[in-house]
Amino acid sequence: MIRLVTDLLQLSRLDSKQAIISKEVTDVSEMLDEVADRFSFQLEQRSIRVEIHVQPDVEEIVLDRDRIDQVLDNLVSNAIKYTAEEGHIIIRATRPDAKLLEISVQDNGIGIPKKDLSRIFERFYRVDKARSRSMGGTGLGLSIAREIVRAHGGTITLESELGQGTKVTFTLPYLHEEEAAV
Repeated sequence: MIRLVTDLLQLSRLDSKQAIISKEVTDVSEMLDEVADRFSFQLEQRSIRVEIHVQPDVEEIVLDRDRIDQVLDNLVSNAIKYTAEEGHIIIRATRPDAKLLEISVQDNGIGIPKKDLSRIFERFYRVDKARSRSMGGTGLGLSIAREIVRAHGGTITLESELGQGTKVTFTLPYLHEEEAAV
């Protein structure tokens, strides 16, 4: 119940633009290594292998590290939750153009049915109600992730194939120092 109230409060603040975004210069490789490290116990328990690929031209970026960590934690947690033992997860950072960082979390898990894809970022939406509830969570994680990414001026998308896995990709703009100070 506490987690639900906390998530709802956070969404409310993000919706009303009252959430404070405290940006700092962040090393992308280090951030991705740390997210994998936070989940190392669960990954090891389930024999899920994680790969991190950072394109050489990915530079430091100005972002709210705590909030983007929350996005990454949600995406990696979901990937672990819905990937079978001995599966794999790939976390990738690329720079599709000079002004954009793109981060994706891809798994080879159970995937999401096509009929559910359009609703996946809705609040409280669960693909498999019974299974999701038994695995924990409030049904707000992807909604919160979307709002955090939007607050940074980015976008988030999800691709999935039932039985093949899921890939969630979000983008963040590289800002000039004067823009980042805002």
